Amino acid sequence: MSLSDAVVGATRHAHGRRHTRWCGLALALTAAVTAGLVGLGISQAQASETTGSVDTLRTGWDRSEPDLGPSDVRSSSFGQLWKAPTQLDGQIYAQPIVVGGTVVAVTENNEAYGLDRATGAVLWQRSFGPAWPASTLNCGDLVPTIGSTATPVYDPASGAVYLTTKVDDGPTHLSPHWYMHALDPVTGAEKSGFPVTIQGTPSNDPTQSFLPAYQMQRPGLLLLDGVVYAAFGGHCDAKPYRGYVVGVSTTSPSVTSMWATETGASNSGAGIWQSGGGLVSDGPGRIFLATGNGVSPAPGPGSAPPGTLAESVVRLQVQADRNLKAADFFSPSNAPTLDQQDKDLASGGPVGLPDSFGTASHPHLMVQQGKDGRVFLLDRDNLGGSSQGTGGTDDVVGITGPLKGQWGHPGVWGGDGGYVYVVGNGGSLTALHRGVTGSGDPALTVAGSSQDSFPYTSGSPVVTSDGTRSGSALVWVVWSGGSSGANAQLRAYNPVPDANGVLSLVWSAPIGTASKFATPATDGGQVFVGTREGKIYAFGNPVGSPLKGGPVEFGLVPVGGSASTDVVLTENQSPSQSLGIRGVTVDGPFTADTSSLPPTIPAGGQLSIPVSFTPTAVLGASGTLTVATDAGSFALSLHGVGTKPGLAAFPGTVSFDNQPTGTTATANVQLTNTGTDPETITSVTPPDGPFTAADLPSADPANPTVIPAQSSIVMQVGYAPTATGQNSSSITLNSTSGALTIPVEGDAISGQGHLMFNPTTLSFGAVVRGTSSTRTFTITNTGNIPVTVTKAKAPAGAFSSTDQLAEGLVIGPEQSVRQTVTFAPTVNGSQSATYEVTGDAGQGAQLEPLTGIGVPPASHLGTVLARDNSGTLWQYRGTGVPSGALTARAAIGTGWNTYNIVTSVSGEMADGTGNAVGRDSKGTLWFYQGTGNPKAPFAPRKQVGPGWNIYNSIVGARDVTRDGKADLVARDSKGGLWLYRGTGNATAPFLARTSIGSGWNTYNSIVGTADLTGDGKADLVARDSKGGLWLYRGTGNATAPFLARTSIGSGWNTYNSIVGTADLTGDGKADLVARDSKGGLWLYRGTGNASAPFLARTSIGSGWNIYNWLV
Repeated sequence: MSLSDAVVGATRHAHGRRHTRWCGLALALTAAVTAGLVGLGISQAQASETTGSVDTLRTGWDRSEPDLGPSDVRSSSFGQLWKAPTQLDGQIYAQPIVVGGTVVAVTENNEAYGLDRATGAVLWQRSFGPAWPASTLNCGDLVPTIGSTATPVYDPASGAVYLTTKVDDGPTHLSPHWYMHALDPVTGAEKSGFPVTIQGTPSNDPTQSFLPAYQMQRPGLLLLDGVVYAAFGGHCDAKPYRGYVVGVSTTSPSVTSMWATETGASNSGAGIWQSGGGLVSDGPGRIFLATGNGVSPAPGPGSAPPGTLAESVVRLQVQADRNLKAADFFSPSNAPTLDQQDKDLASGGPVGLPDSFGTASHPHLMVQQGKDGRVFLLDRDNLGGSSQGTGGTDDVVGITGPLKGQWGHPGVWGGDGGYVYVVGNGGSLTALHRGVTGSGDPALTVAGSSQDSFPYTSGSPVVTSDGTRSGSALVWVVWSGGSSGANAQLRAYNPVPDANGVLSLVWSAPIGTASKFATPATDGGQVFVGTREGKIYAFGNPVGSPLKGGPVEFGLVPVGGSASTDVVLTENQSPSQSLGIRGVTVDGPFTADTSSLPPTIPAGGQLSIPVSFTPTAVLGASGTLTVATDAGSFALSLHGVGTKPGLAAFPGTVSFDNQPTGTTATANVQLTNTGTDPETITSVTPPDGPFTAADLPSADPANPTVIPAQSSIVMQVGYAPTATGQNSSSITLNSTSGALTIPVEGDAISGQGHLMFNPTTLSFGAVVRGTSSTRTFTITNTGNIPVTVTKAKAPAGAFSSTDQLAEGLVIGPEQSVRQTVTFAPTVNGSQSATYEVTGDAGQGAQLEPLTGIGVPPASHLGTVLARDNSGTLWQYRGTGVPSGALTARAAIGTGWNTYNIVTSVSGEMADGTGNAVGRDSKGTLWFYQGTGNPKAPFAPRKQVGPGWNIYNSIVGARDVTRDGKADLVARDSKGGLWLYRGTGNATAPFLARTSIGSGWNTYNSIVGTADLTGDGKADLVARDSKGGLWLYRGTGNATAPFLARTSIGSGWNTYNSIVGTADLTGDGKADLVARDSKGGLWLYRGTGNASAPFLARTSIGSGWNIYNWLV
């Protein structure tokens, strides 16, 4: 691919190439058919992959890859060339692009890298600022951060790679900015005038401003006529968001245009995300896009787009002043239902088809598939509007399916008659073959599929080939193990289904954890792919194949007959040494004569192998010839077409399963002349009701349909049941060589799917911050028909789901799925979120509420101790939850009635730390050291000393001197207050006393507390005989540890016990508890405010009058 304007500048043909009425069957591979499939209607670059999915039609077809054919990939030397030696900083969601010798990759941590395409070494790195946290809007689609997500684009005219970033550089997380950058691909340096801030108002609604926090830029960038266009959607439908298209000039760095999908102050939605697929252009001034949920357009012609364009394919036209204007649109007639069921049309990106797919009636085509699985074939020059078909149906060129829904965009192969490839979510890789209806319109028919299914988050296909040469192509796609992306693989498939309709797997390799909906990049014989782990992989052939030779085509061979040819291969590696030949194998309906196989061939010499093709069935057959050599294996493709006079249908039987009554389904059937002479239709018998058939061939003797040899036409079969049960009929066609009967079957059901959630709220309760708790909720389909999950949005932030519910998951009747959610709080307090699930049962979005409370670790929570009349000491640990501040009690010791005073020196904590003292009746003081074990929080007691009966109050004062050691204060009978400074030594825990005040006999209760005022110093409160409560603020000074008292309340004589505790409620502030005469326990939550250190009281228990002492 060359670095020319052609890489992004489409050349639209005013008059499409005129095609014959008949579509040559791809498998015939005649020269005339191949020649008719060359036209793309767009130029493709020849030396670099500089935009998403190869070109601006987003076909994903790289036609300049002669070294990525089946024979190259089957070579024993093909494999991983490198994995970037340095793991990049951040997840890689954008497709890498290749500019010359540099692979450019961007990450979700707002980093850009230039890697050496030969080795993967980092050539340069550029950082753009902090990435935006997805938890801001509680969106778990892409976590934890969002930075640069869209595939960049390279402009050879300005010599710059353009990319976008979401930077968390505002005063709050709701004030980020989106930027457009322009980097030199060689050095990574930013071009002058960049970055450009994306901001402003859309030209079609100047009253509404672009809100960066709510906008997500997922689709690949488009370079068109000197402007880079970026499309925006939302984060998990968090409103207010809109779909936007914003243009930034490459020559005068500034925003040139902004257009919104929804206008009006009350409207939002219609985001453009396309699972990463790029904006499409087929020529100057023309831009195509697809939109998702929002306000859908009312019925009307495509030429008059309204101001609300949700669930639509839209064509924008660039105006002379560079503003954008909607010029055409298509929206399915059931768009409101799609919106209700979250079956986004824009889960898939639009793809323009090469002109070779068109006909005279519709020369310029486009395909669009969303979550509901229908593949719409559209005319790019007349998209179809809304409900403009007969009876309010869709006015489109054709509809295929429904298949499995698509989260991605199709890939295209213009050889072999023309194919479109779609990856079904939870389904297969499916090949749709280009055909023509009896009325001369183009059509797409399911031709085959892979044998394995593709779980949710698998990627979009791309195709490599050597021009349109049959046998040179492969379909590349990322296979993901599920929502988490684990155990992913890069895979390569044959592009043409075999006689059994199977797209066979040719090659695969592990790539770790896949990003959601990843698209590989191909260039110069290499395949590049990025991952969620921040890794770039490159695959290719480092040494070349030991032999050189191209695919072998046998052409048309009658079934039961045989054709032979000599396959000639040339030694391809050594200029001087011979190559040892170890053996030859073939598969499929092919045989090889190895009787004259030489043991060696000289350098540059040739190896001739006779190979025969003996078809056993009609249509195409593929095989592989593999030669084992001393330098590794070499493989090349074999292909031939079995012929037999008459007609064949694909599929051979038309089946409609589980079709609800009152609805209509359609399926395309390709009718092929498998012989070598024309077939004239002589009679046609359509199916009986409730089946219908359209585009049937004509049996009118005056003007019968004649199907040329190895050509096909497409019919459409419909099923519209009105009653439940099984239906069967057939279509019979008679032609020159006999009759063909196509069975038609249907199974009609009447029912309703219904999803129920259990529990209705997933409550985690209290979880210590810094830890996590994982729980599950169950989703059950209580209905009698399957329900497909069309949307599943896990939260982000404190609540998360590592293995998210897969969109596209089918839940059968009475089936249940369990979804895990993890709560990992980082802050204290109540927190909530929702897990959003939408199915196609008509229930709309269903929300599973998630609740939890973040609490401090036990080392930060206090405890209340209580002694009963028997002397048993009970422990009530703080929970950190205001509504239930204390746990149930637990006994932690007996014999405590020997003490007439018990106090906590340092404040008892919920983790079992904290020291206490008790004075016995003889005046001896005993010290209990904390153990750190909540179940047995005290070590055996140690005697401090006698003589403590001189005090009528002993109070643990915490660390009032701020030396890191807990202190004690005691009041004597004269009202003197004494300080015993702590030593930290359990054997001698206190220094000699010092006097710190007098007159304290005015108080009947002295209570040691932690810091009540928020200054980090321990305080004291005291109650006088009138019930007044006084605060003595700590100073941290051992000589004068308390300031003068201040009044902080009255009426406290209603309580017979007051206890100062550490934080019980999880707000980090010390609290107070008090017991009244009836045994009621009251909580006074701390405020940290010296003038009003407590909130109003709340009741936290009753029956506490069973205790004679509280600590």
